[in-house]
Amino acid sequence: MYRTPARARRWAIATLSALALTAVAACGGNDGSGSGDGSGSADKADLTWSFWVGGTEDQAAWQKVADQATTDNPGITVKLQGTDWNNYWAKIGTLLASGKAPCIIGMQSLRLASYANAMLPLDELMQKYGLKTEEFDKPIMEGLKADGKQIAIPYDSGPMVIFYNKDLFEAAGVAEPKPGWTMDEFKAAAKKLTGAGRTGLVTTPGDLGVAAWVRTQTGAEPLADGKLALTDQKFVEGFEGYADFVRTDKFAPQVPSGSTDFETTQFVSGKSAMQLNGPWSLIDTKGKAKFQVGVAPIPAGPDGSKTYTAGSGFGISRSCKSPDAAFKAIMSMTGEKPLTTLAAAGRAYPARTAAHDAWFAAAKIDGAKETLDYASENSIPLVTSKNWVQVADLLNRFGTQALNGEIPPDQALKTIQDQAGAGS
Repeated sequence: MYRTPARARRWAIATLSALALTAVAACGGNDGSGSGDGSGSADKADLTWSFWVGGTEDQAAWQKVADQATTDNPGITVKLQGTDWNNYWAKIGTLLASGKAPCIIGMQSLRLASYANAMLPLDELMQKYGLKTEEFDKPIMEGLKADGKQIAIPYDSGPMVIFYNKDLFEAAGVAEPKPGWTMDEFKAAAKKLTGAGRTGLVTTPGDLGVAAWVRTQTGAEPLADGKLALTDQKFVEGFEGYADFVRTDKFAPQVPSGSTDFETTQFVSGKSAMQLNGPWSLIDTKGKAKFQVGVAPIPAGPDGSKTYTAGSGFGISRSCKSPDAAFKAIMSMTGEKPLTTLAAAGRAYPARTAAHDAWFAAAKIDGAKETLDYASENSIPLVTSKNWVQVADLLNRFGTQALNGEIPPDQALKTIQDQAGAGS
């Protein structure tokens, strides 16, 4: 696959960042004695929060989340240091490894394993300040752990589900999908929805999408005992089934190389009737689409509907000089009030269950609660390896070739497995 120079540079920097963190882990981790952020006490500190943002409007919205920490704790201030998504991951590893990282770190569950050694386990602080884990969705709390220790507190989460174009379903005379629909029913619908320049589904070589489709078809997971297991026969079979949506079933289009938003663009434009996505994108997708959007669980394979949950949260760098103040800020930033505000604005599917109703009210999609409840019950967190940044990049490269029929799916997985290594 052709990679643009900018994309290549981002991958190289992100990989070097991960390697830097590996070196830190080999030396026992950052002990917090560097020139980190957040001098002060548990009740008085000026903190910096590093996070990904999508522009000026996004920066202002997230700064309001930070301001909640000061509202609840008058002696604590939190300044948001925003960076776009790609550059964030290219830089954060280097900062964490250097011992000069901001106190509060935005962290995605899929990337957690790569950065966990440079972050402070939160279990003692959770107990000290009485954070109630039962008030959060369980899968994402588990997904933000490393080696059994809580590394971040979630603000959003959600299981991977099917977004579908209700108008195209109605025009084709296809019944709308419901919880419990099968893989055979899904394939029949996708084939009937394909034609006249449209496809029934749009696919992606992205890690979360690939893993969810494989899991529901064969039950296989990408890791076994903490090591990559992409060449496991069941994982290969599941990936072959996924690639066949494009290669042989032909109800999904070929995936262009180098396009990071092809899947969403294809769906929102009405060129594909279904896509797999997370609830964090649903309200934004609905706002962009010029048709009615529905949501359904991933179709059931031999052992039922099986999907993955992912999400993001906030943790503390080991170099933070005021971890108590940082944790108190995080408790405020992940409290019911700010998460309800984010949910109502469609910026996140909240990790706190008490804020779910605000999201459903904002989404205004029939059956959304039933679908997400069902999907959550059949979901587990996608646990990743320490070299997952490299795995995800390789999957985008060679997964695209496999989906497009340029190389066999088993060859793509073997190449990824060989180049990435065990990844424990």
